[in-house]
Amino acid sequence: MSDNPYLGISAEKPPSKIGKYEIAGLLGKGASGLVYKAFDPFVGRDVAIKIALHLAEEPRHLGGSDAPPSSFFTEARAAGMLSHPNVVALYDAGMEDDLCYIVMEFVDGDTLLPWCRRGGPRMPLERLLDLMIKCAKGLDYSHSKGVLHRDIKPSNIMLTADGVPKIMDFSIAEITDRRNDSDVSAVGSPLYMSPEQVSRQPLGPASDLYALGAVFFQLLTGETPFFAPHLPGLFAAIRNQPAPALETRRPDLPVELGAIIAKLLAKNPTERYQQGRELANDLAHELARLRQADDAATRSNARDSLRGLTFFSAFSESEVDEVLSISQIKAFEPGQSILNDDGEMDDSFFIVATGQAIVRKGDRPLYVLSQGDCFGEIGTVGQARRATSVTAASRVLTLKLGGLGLERLTPTSRLRFYKSFSQTLIQRLAFLGGRPAADTTKTAPTP
Repeated sequence: MSDNPYLGISAEKPPSKIGKYEIAGLLGKGASGLVYKAFDPFVGRDVAIKIALHLAEEPRHLGGSDAPPSSFFTEARAAGMLSHPNVVALYDAGMEDDLCYIVMEFVDGDTLLPWCRRGGPRMPLERLLDLMIKCAKGLDYSHSKGVLHRDIKPSNIMLTADGVPKIMDFSIAEITDRRNDSDVSAVGSPLYMSPEQVSRQPLGPASDLYALGAVFFQLLTGETPFFAPHLPGLFAAIRNQPAPALETRRPDLPVELGAIIAKLLAKNPTERYQQGRELANDLAHELARLRQADDAATRSNARDSLRGLTFFSAFSESEVDEVLSISQIKAFEPGQSILNDDGEMDDSFFIVATGQAIVRKGDRPLYVLSQGDCFGEIGTVGQARRATSVTAASRVLTLKLGGLGLERLTPTSRLRFYKSFSQTLIQRLAFLGGRPAADTTKTAPTP
């Protein structure tokens, strides 16, 4: 009877330990191995540990290979050459009896697959552009180290709990010497392969960027650029058919974004982006343009909202615009903190343009702020320390002003502002002074 503790490992029968690593459970099973969540007791952190599937199921003394699969340690070598915030980090690699393994960063999140479903929710465009910029930078770094991934697809890009993308699974990566192109084996995931990849032609960075473009297209539309029920038809389409124009699937998106997708999915690799940083730069420009448009729309909405508030009832349109010019406008999602009770000195003054927010002292709710309500008055008058917190109860749009900013108003606008401000402060103090401490159902008075 064998004393090999790893004999018979499978997805259904994980080991309790691999070397020093304590196995917590199965994370996934791929073509090249099993991936477990584990704990490193020496460092005190969670890790992902991948074992070679071939050796796990067929140990050497039972007929398996006498050497670790070359592709398995190619992955270890490729990942070990890379240290980038958008590439899953490699911590360790080795062999235990008949088992070879690599230990990687554990990413507490999900892949991009949930955002790729046909008819499913689409990721907000601003968030998606930021994600693609980071992926492009990760690939640019990988290529600069001579590593081609060759299998970029939604399931090989993880998102952390904070939304940071991490490229993973370098199991079929190719390490080049930067003087020769990679080999010509047709490996990868067919739906995301470039024309040269399905034709078994030499690959370069443009092929990885094509695959990223196919992922990008799917995230935007819920469909891959090409689809056929059988591989020969799919490969023929990838080689010969022009990629569908983004505007035919998403006419609501900017034409500039369609041009980026078209360049990514060009048939001829020389017509594509040659470096990830080129793609990242174009996407960053598009993101900046989008944010600028959003800021303009937000400011316009804020202007319309403010003109209807009692606080600004005596202001002319030009005076409202003057106040807006010295203000910061920011939107908050439900549950998001607007102001913390951290005891810091603050002279900020806020006006709720739209939505509702809850004022709390510790864990106890005090009152609800609605459209036209203000908060932060006391700090504006006397630079008081913050003792309460404000959290968005719905989507909230706020106008934030600071004491120094008010000095930039014209005398007439400043006088009008302080008159409304004084009325607000008096009403707030009267409201708080007459409200029973246990009453949390009332809303703050509207000035």
